[in-house]
Amino acid sequence: METYIILMEMTEKGLDEIHRIPEFVDSLNKKLKKKAMELKGFYKVMGEIDYVAIIESQNDIDALSAVMAIGKSEYFSTLTFKGYSMLEMKKSLDIYERDFA
Repeated sequence: METYIILMEMTEKGLDEIHRIPEFVDSLNKKLKKKAMELKGFYKVMGEIDYVAIIESQNDIDALSAVMAIGKSEYFSTLTFKGYSMLEMKKSLDIYERDFA
Protein backbone atom coordinates (compact mmCIF):
# COMPACT_ATOMS: atom_id res chain seq x y z
CA MET A 1 0.00 0.00 0.00
CA GLU A 2 1.13 3.52 -0.79
CA THR A 3 0.74 6.36 1.71
CA TYR A 4 -0.71 9.77 0.86
CA ILE A 5 -0.77 12.81 3.13
CA ILE A 6 -3.47 15.37 2.37
CA LEU A 7 -3.27 18.87 3.83
CA MET A 8 -6.58 20.71 3.80
CA GLU A 9 -7.69 24.28 4.28
CA MET A 10 -11.30 25.11 5.01
CA THR A 11 -13.36 26.79 2.33
CA GLU A 12 -16.20 29.18 3.00
CA LYS A 13 -18.66 26.30 2.59
CA GLY A 14 -16.60 24.20 5.00
CA LEU A 15 -16.78 26.93 7.60
CA ASP A 16 -20.52 27.37 7.07
CA GLU A 17 -21.14 23.62 7.38
CA ILE A 18 -18.39 22.72 9.87
CA HIS A 19 -20.89 20.67 11.90
CA ARG A 20 -21.17 18.26 8.94
CA ILE A 21 -17.47 17.44 8.67
CA PRO A 22 -17.54 14.44 11.08
CA GLU A 23 -20.37 12.95 9.01
CA PHE A 24 -18.40 13.61 5.81
CA VAL A 25 -15.33 11.85 7.24
CA ASP A 26 -17.41 8.80 8.27
CA SER A 27 -18.89 8.60 4.77
CA LEU A 28 -15.47 9.01 3.15
CA ASN A 29 -14.05 6.24 5.33
CA LYS A 30 -16.81 3.84 4.26
CA LYS A 31 -16.30 4.65 0.58
CA LEU A 32 -12.56 4.17 0.85
CA LYS A 33 -13.00 0.76 2.47
CA LYS A 34 -15.22 -0.33 -0.44
CA LYS A 35 -12.35 0.57 -2.79
CA ALA A 36 -9.76 -1.35 -0.69
CA MET A 37 -8.26 1.91 0.57
CA GLU A 38 -7.79 2.91 4.18
CA LEU A 39 -8.23 6.20 5.98
CA LYS A 40 -5.39 6.00 8.50
CA GLY A 41 -6.34 9.28 10.12
CA PHE A 42 -8.25 12.51 9.62
CA TYR A 43 -7.15 15.23 12.02
CA LYS A 44 -8.19 18.78 12.87
CA VAL A 45 -4.92 20.64 13.44
CA MET A 46 -3.94 24.09 14.60
CA GLY A 47 -1.80 26.41 12.49
CA GLU A 48 -1.79 27.37 8.84
CA ILE A 49 -3.43 24.09 7.82
CA ASP A 50 -6.89 23.20 9.13
CA TYR A 51 -7.00 19.41 8.61
CA VAL A 52 -4.64 16.57 7.72
CA ALA A 53 -5.69 13.19 6.35
CA ILE A 54 -3.55 10.13 5.79
CA ILE A 55 -4.80 7.48 3.39
CA GLU A 56 -3.36 4.26 2.04
CA SER A 57 -4.11 3.09 -1.47
CA GLN A 58 -2.84 0.45 -3.88
CA ASN A 59 -1.94 3.07 -6.47
CA ASP A 60 -1.86 6.75 -7.41
CA ILE A 61 -5.01 6.59 -9.53
CA ASP A 62 -7.19 5.31 -6.69
CA ALA A 63 -5.61 7.81 -4.31
CA LEU A 64 -6.36 10.60 -6.77
CA SER A 65 -10.03 9.57 -6.80
CA ALA A 66 -10.11 9.91 -2.99
CA VAL A 67 -8.51 13.36 -3.16
CA MET A 68 -11.06 14.38 -5.77
CA ALA A 69 -13.86 13.19 -3.48
CA ILE A 70 -12.49 15.39 -0.70
CA GLY A 71 -12.34 18.36 -3.06
CA LYS A 72 -15.81 17.65 -4.45
CA SER A 73 -17.22 18.12 -0.94
CA GLU A 74 -16.32 21.80 -1.35
CA TYR A 75 -15.39 21.84 2.35
CA PHE A 76 -11.65 21.93 1.69
CA SER A 77 -8.93 22.91 -0.71
CA THR A 78 -6.23 20.24 -0.75
CA LEU A 79 -2.51 19.77 -1.12
CA THR A 80 -1.43 16.12 -1.43
CA PHE A 81 1.91 14.43 -0.85
CA LYS A 82 2.99 10.85 -1.43
CA GLY A 83 4.78 9.54 1.64
CA TYR A 84 7.54 6.97 1.90
CA SER A 85 8.30 4.83 4.94
CA MET A 86 11.79 4.68 6.41
CA LEU A 87 12.12 1.15 5.00
CA GLU A 88 11.37 2.52 1.52
CA MET A 89 13.85 5.33 2.16
CA LYS A 90 16.53 2.80 3.14
CA LYS A 91 15.92 0.75 -0.01
CA SER A 92 16.19 3.94 -2.07
CA LEU A 93 19.46 4.87 -0.35
CA ASP A 94 20.82 1.39 -1.04
CA ILE A 95 20.01 1.81 -4.74
CA TYR A 96 21.57 5.26 -4.73
CA GLU A 97 24.74 3.97 -3.08
CA ARG A 98 24.96 1.03 -5.50
CA ASP A 99 24.08 2.80 -8.74
CA PHE A 100 24.74 6.53 -8.41
CA ALA A 101 27.32 7.28 -5.71
